[in-house]
Amino acid sequence: MKFKKSLAKVVAAVSLAFAGFVAVNTVNTQNNTVQAASKTSQRNKVVKLAKKQVGKRYVYGATGPNAFDCSGLTSYVYSHAIGKYISRTTYSQVYRGKTVRVSTAKLKKGDLLFWGSKSSPYHVGIYVGGGQYVHAATPSQGVRKQYLSSYFWPSTAKRVI
Repeated sequence: MKFKKSLAKVVAAVSLAFAGFVAVNTVNTQNNTVQAASKTSQRNKVVKLAKKQVGKRYVYGATGPNAFDCSGLTSYVYSHAIGKYISRTTYSQVYRGKTVRVSTAKLKKGDLLFWGSKSSPYHVGIYVGGGQYVHAATPSQGVRKQYLSSYFWPSTAKRVI
């Protein structure tokens, strides 16, 4: 009789533990889904604001809202779209986030693209999807949306969302 009671207690304890494990896993799965949706939403906000800047002037040292240099544009967009400070200069922005392969198959909207040396780049833009990016190009061109090309291919990319 004692054995049956002990066995019943063990089975009850295991059942409760298993139920708790299932509940925790369900919550974690739901949280991961919410986090993924949140990241997608953030990326879309960054892209939307970046595209709104197309046509504005390029002015060295400018950080918006009517004129930008390249890192001023990226800093402004991240700050105003999602409240994320990524620093002000190309040289410091390259150290933010996770390095991702510069491939249209691997890039996600909102990734930062850098040109020049991987440790000391001279230019930065924002990947907006479809093989395109937005950047403050030059004083004569201003802020533009362009396709990635083998002629002007980024040296590195960073994912900060």
